[in-house]
Amino acid sequence: MTLNELTSFFDTLIKNITSEDNNINRTALLDYVLPALNLARLTESEQIDYSYYRLDKENVEIDGYLVNESGERLQLFLSNLILPDSPDIQISRKDYYESLFSKVKNFVTKSVKKSLTEVQTGDPASVLINYLAGEEFKTNIDVIEVFLVANNISIEKRGQMSPRTFTFTDDELKVTFPAKSVQKSKVILIKYQLIDLNRIYNFEVAEGNAEPIIITFDPPLTAIRAVGDTSLFESYLAVIPARLLVDFYHTYSSRLLERNVRSFLQFKGVNKQLKETISEEPEKFIAYNNGLTITATASEIRQSDGISLIQTLTDFQIVNGGQTTASIYFSNKEGLDISKVNVTAKINVVSSESREDLDDLISNISKYSNSQTRVSVVDLNSRSPYLIKIKRLSDSITDPSGVKWFFERIRGEFNTLLRINPKQKSQIEKAYPKQKRLSTEQLAKYYVAWGTKPYLVRKGGEKVFKDFMEFVKKGPDEKTLEADQLGRSFYEDMIAKAILFKEFENLYGSGNKSIGQIRSTVVPYTLSILYRLTLVKKINYFNLGAIWVAQSLPEDLKKFAYELLQRVHELCKKYSKSDDVGEYAKKEDLWNDILQSEEYRLLEMSEQTITILNKYRLSESDFKKRYTYTNLFDFSLINDTCRIHSNGTAFYKALLSHFFNEFTTNEKRKLEELIQKVQIRHNFSEDVIEFEKQIVGQLQKQDPDWFLSQNTEAANLTEAITYISNIYNKNLTRIKEAFEAETKKAINKGAAEAKANGFKHIGKNLTENKEPLMADIYKVEEVLRMNRQK
Repeated sequence: MTLNELTSFFDTLIKNITSEDNNINRTALLDYVLPALNLARLTESEQIDYSYYRLDKENVEIDGYLVNESGERLQLFLSNLILPDSPDIQISRKDYYESLFSKVKNFVTKSVKKSLTEVQTGDPASVLINYLAGEEFKTNIDVIEVFLVANNISIEKRGQMSPRTFTFTDDELKVTFPAKSVQKSKVILIKYQLIDLNRIYNFEVAEGNAEPIIITFDPPLTAIRAVGDTSLFESYLAVIPARLLVDFYHTYSSRLLERNVRSFLQFKGVNKQLKETISEEPEKFIAYNNGLTITATASEIRQSDGISLIQTLTDFQIVNGGQTTASIYFSNKEGLDISKVNVTAKINVVSSESREDLDDLISNISKYSNSQTRVSVVDLNSRSPYLIKIKRLSDSITDPSGVKWFFERIRGEFNTLLRINPKQKSQIEKAYPKQKRLSTEQLAKYYVAWGTKPYLVRKGGEKVFKDFMEFVKKGPDEKTLEADQLGRSFYEDMIAKAILFKEFENLYGSGNKSIGQIRSTVVPYTLSILYRLTLVKKINYFNLGAIWVAQSLPEDLKKFAYELLQRVHELCKKYSKSDDVGEYAKKEDLWNDILQSEEYRLLEMSEQTITILNKYRLSESDFKKRYTYTNLFDFSLINDTCRIHSNGTAFYKALLSHFFNEFTTNEKRKLEELIQKVQIRHNFSEDVIEFEKQIVGQLQKQDPDWFLSQNTEAANLTEAITYISNIYNKNLTRIKEAFEAETKKAINKGAAEAKANGFKHIGKNLTENKEPLMADIYKVEEVLRMNRQK
């Protein structure tokens, strides 16, 4: 990470959070960063409750909050948006951030003391202020974690200016509360997390990987080495005192748990049998309990007389035993003596040169260690074959306007594409407009909202992603699909669901022009109601294809949707059994109460509902026709081939020269072969493309400034392949004829026949489901360039 790269990323971030009507606000910065915090395991969900409140005379300010599912940690969020003309883009003083953190701490302490009296009922912050003033907060919360999300660049000015990391000392908040007719007191830990531009950038580079937790054992943990003769992992058996688990959980909460474990673990208090054992026979806990399975990716372990002494474990994750860990923590919180409780642990220290292989190994350890329990483990890895197929569909299918949606299978994938192809930045951004980019987290939310579990969307995080991964395996007729059976209709419906969600958000509005202050609840609940209104015997006949074709909501459906949003807004407020509607909406109870209400029954029967839904309902014959699987040509490989050719030989020759000493002999040979193939306009195999992605990505992280300095120009083959895929997508039943027509059109505009025939050759290959030749794509690029110059 360098200052030049962070400055470039600052500009990219501002572009990413600027709306289509050129507005930018603090909420947009939070919305951008929250999914990254969730993937980094810093939060349990990207769905927070917004509660903006600012009172300058009291020096208080806050933007939102989140209570974790187990209920002992309150996370508070403050956004510090810096615009390009601000003098505060680069910050070298720690007190700059401390003054911002103090606003949140002041908000907490003044709320606890009930001194924030100027807030009005109905104000978004009133629920949080009342919560902090109440007994529930003092009883339940053990840790407050303050997140300052700021797009400042933190720098060190001494010597040569460079990026800097700031750390902040924990605080404490002393509270008293009644418990069983006596006054109790406790200390709530306050932790501070600075999410500056340096850290946001690291999230992007990490591509969705969690920030590693480093656990230190002092004194070292005694263990027996069980397996140590494999290059992939070492395995140790140990006994961990319960007190250590309590300390770990107090510090990290559910961050300790691997993603799959978090997706199925239900925090419904202490497990009754575990609690009884801790209370009555603590010394037998180790015999009755299955123990923990733990993974780490690095360790400090020394050997002494045949015994392993574990000092540190890096990237610590509990992949089995999450309920045990949580139950021990909450038993201790209830006052039970855990001093005699111990837990067996199998500790696997895994290693691999490839992060993806490492993730696969950890995922499999999680899968098989949970295989004898009653939990349903879903593949939440970004390398899931279903996610890979969705990525390939997004690479291949253009919408009716001729533009592709960009599916970001791995966090930061789009920005990585820009970083490793700096001279193609404008071409890539034009090919994939900002409003047509989808992250995996967004897609999961949009997909699940179009169903019958809107409360999962409110929960967010692994809970909603788990259901998404289960939903994509079911076709519209509820039959199970393999990944390679996901076709064009699946993809079009998927994008239509995204469009519906985005349109409903826009209709609900934000700020002073909104229907209310609970958009993140009302939008998924309204979509789920629309889904349920169009459900017939478990099959949904709503015409999502009409949304795909229009790439928006038709006016009559938009009018109906707005009125439906208003109704659902009122229903959510009426049937919530808590003033905090957003939190209560995470429970299935609200959804069930709305469906059983008289208002919902009248909605089902209303003439307006029946009329509009009949208009957008597919007949059974149209339904069968739409969901007949058709095989499509996969453009993903040729897209990457065109990207490499667009970089040109000059780029790769410069890369080879600049990093010459970094390459192995084999890597030099492969890079020279790649350069030669670009020179002769040759197609690439998947192996060559994977090599290029790996080596260029690795070098970009090593020397980002060199990549920023590259400005060599080559052919715009990204535009050419987009043009070709657009013709293909618009003419699936007459591919050959459509490309022959393009040949004639090019000749009529003055192109040489030899160049224009590139279209015809490409059409012939695509008709036979064969990859177009790069030589022909170069010809198409020359024709398009000639047309632009006229």
